[in-house]
Amino acid sequence: MNEIDRRNFLVMSSAGAAALGLGSGAAGAGEPDEKLAPVVRLHGDGLGLTPRGYAACLGQLAAKDKIEPDYYSRGGSVEKLERRMAELLGKERAVFFPTGTLANQLAVRVLAGEEGRVLLQEESHLYNDSGDCCQRLSNLPLIGLAPGKATFSLEDVQSEVERAASGRVSTPIRVIGIESPVRRLWQQVFDFEEMKRVSAFAHNEGIGMHLDGARLFLAPPYTGVSVKEYATLFDTVYISLWKYFNAGSGAILAGPDALLDEMFHTRRMFGGSLPYGWAFAAVAGHYLEGFSDRFQEAVSASEEVFKRVAKQPGFEIERVPNGTNTTRLKVAGTDAQEFRRKLAESNIDLPEPLGDGTGFKIQVNETWRSLAPDQLAEALIEARAG
Repeated sequence: MNEIDRRNFLVMSSAGAAALGLGSGAAGAGEPDEKLAPVVRLHGDGLGLTPRGYAACLGQLAAKDKIEPDYYSRGGSVEKLERRMAELLGKERAVFFPTGTLANQLAVRVLAGEEGRVLLQEESHLYNDSGDCCQRLSNLPLIGLAPGKATFSLEDVQSEVERAASGRVSTPIRVIGIESPVRRLWQQVFDFEEMKRVSAFAHNEGIGMHLDGARLFLAPPYTGVSVKEYATLFDTVYISLWKYFNAGSGAILAGPDALLDEMFHTRRMFGGSLPYGWAFAAVAGHYLEGFSDRFQEAVSASEEVFKRVAKQPGFEIERVPNGTNTTRLKVAGTDAQEFRRKLAESNIDLPEPLGDGTGFKIQVNETWRSLAPDQLAEALIEARAG
């Protein structure tokens, strides 16, 4: 790089990592170490901790007595995280699960009372990517709505409710599930005004509402709607613990006491009670605190980078309608792999180019805070210039 001294870049990156809890050897501790200098990741929702980084984080938390043991995912750091998540989501109760797939399935199962149909977006994770778990394990038929779209309408819902009621055999709609942001659609959000209309109708009709909010904490900087405002519209809410809270695995399901107080029995029945969940819960709890403020800083930095880069010849920033942290970056006049290689030399990790040749799918995460926006933009510009 011409204007950014490489050694200073690495030291600056290490300092930024320390602020994120990723310092040399232990979170926020020790002198910057070039060998451990973190990359600025232009993909993924989280920090992308290496095994060494994850172990270092656990080590520091343990050294500061911030890890409390649980027993079969009850008590200790697990319970502490559950209470904090319930508070942030405005729910009475929260329960830890080893995976989001299980959290989603058991949410619709308990809301349905183990019978009836479930309405979902056709593009949702539970409809597409969970191996028909609801149909095969809980006998709950799924109905997909609005193919190719993040949002279905109240009218779509009403049509299916009327269809179910008109059959010769009663097959009522018991649950409406909404994923937002939607992973399959480059993390578009479900329209909030339509979400409110659907929620009001569902609660008036006695239909349960579940939010697959795996990436919900990524939405507020882009939508202006708080996590709690979203959660208020739903009976139950699932949050991922690994996507951007950097745990090795895990999920939280939040909702009312009446539904979730005894959920640990069902969790065990489905094989989801880990003997010890603290290694996941402690790390997620560590990165949960202050996440919203840090991610807002990262989003603000990314907007500045996009603005600077878009003014340069050969670059195009293609925003996703109703999108969040995912954007298409188009770079003309250079070999895509060579562009990636040059950025990698500057500790900037760009994903593989899209298979259709339309550029790169880039995502904003906390690592965007590790380098000043003008320096990150300049690195992109210089990598294209060669």
